[in-house]
Amino acid sequence: MKVGDVCTRAVHVAYPSDPLVEAARNMCARHVGALVVVEPGDGSRRPIGILTDRDVVRGQRARAADLFCLTVADVMTPRPMSVTVDLGLTECIQALNAKAVRRAPVLDRDGALVGIVTLDDLLLPVAEEMAALARLIGLQALREDHDRR
Repeated sequence: MKVGDVCTRAVHVAYPSDPLVEAARNMCARHVGALVVVEPGDGSRRPIGILTDRDVVRGQRARAADLFCLTVADVMTPRPMSVTVDLGLTECIQALNAKAVRRAPVLDRDGALVGIVTLDDLLLPVAEEMAALARLIGLQALREDHDRR
């Protein structure tokens, strides 16, 4: 299974010049923990940053500034780690772990934004694969026990 099979295709974006308070409201209204930051007018929506709920809180606190005075560019994480649609789930988990992040934009082969993948997106398919593996191991053990009789 590939990242493109499990990622969320409806990606919510923000622009660097957006007021931070509006981006935070957008995240709350859409019940998402991150917005992918892209340049206005970029039809491919190539990620230049990511804005997480943690970025909002930490950025505002670090600058001791009101959310109304900050922009997305002030607190976003620039150059976010991204993955491609054809990356395997195990490799995706390893990449997220290596960068200690919970989510990443998903890009096509041309670098265009096509989705976002989170640890939550990966949990169910990986759990299903583990369950299938456990059933296989259980069946093999039953066969071996039967063959010994």
